[in-house]
Amino acid sequence: MKLFLLSILLLSCALSLMAQVDDQVFVSSSTERDTIFAEVPQPMLSIGFSGGVAFISPDKLNNQIENNNTVFNTDEFPLKRPAQWSFWAAYRPKNLPTFLTLRAELLSSSRTYTFTTNVTGADPSILTSVQSTSKHTYTVLPFSIGSGSVIYKTTAKGEIGFIYALAWITQTADVPGYSSSETVYEGEGYGFRLNLQQVIPIERTFSATLDIGYRFIVINEFRDAKGVSIKNTELDYSGMNLLLGISYGF
Repeated sequence: MKLFLLSILLLSCALSLMAQVDDQVFVSSSTERDTIFAEVPQPMLSIGFSGGVAFISPDKLNNQIENNNTVFNTDEFPLKRPAQWSFWAAYRPKNLPTFLTLRAELLSSSRTYTFTTNVTGADPSILTSVQSTSKHTYTVLPFSIGSGSVIYKTTAKGEIGFIYALAWITQTADVPGYSSSETVYEGEGYGFRLNLQQVIPIERTFSATLDIGYRFIVINEFRDAKGVSIKNTELDYSGMNLLLGISYGF
């Protein structure tokens, strides 16, 4: 966390210095304010929202799913393409093609297994079979701060960023009429991202965006509310991602 806060402080200082540069304004035939090649005699802020999929293959997690399929005779599919949502803000200083970005993302997937539980009542010799359900939910929140620049003579932006991620594994078990439980494990990790964003102007302030990127993030230590760790569990969410969205510049 300290490293993350220090990175924000350093980039904030860099932003202040960049904003004071008084070179000539980047001039283009385009009047679209949200493209990187628009004229920006004043600093410009763009915000955007996008959604898509992440192409990942967390081996240890998928091994657990395969094991559950074997033990409980289920047919749950592995985790490969979870949905991803992203909210971002980009600041471009006056007269410069470079920009700074902040991103908050959400990736969440659930897997449900049904199995038969044998329970006893007052008479321990009587067994009752109950159809039970177990649900595992995996949630990752990557936060990133980065910097990038225009790709010459295009409206595409290249970006590299530093990631700090929070993650939760929620395990619930329900034996109808008898018991239910929920355990939440928390973890955190660091990584980086590379991103290429194509801006497609819609009108002067709005644009459609297409993002193609690569994220590296591995979270391999999780603990519950009492500080007890869960063993042999790793969320490797490294991989390519593809998102479509919309942005607004002002």
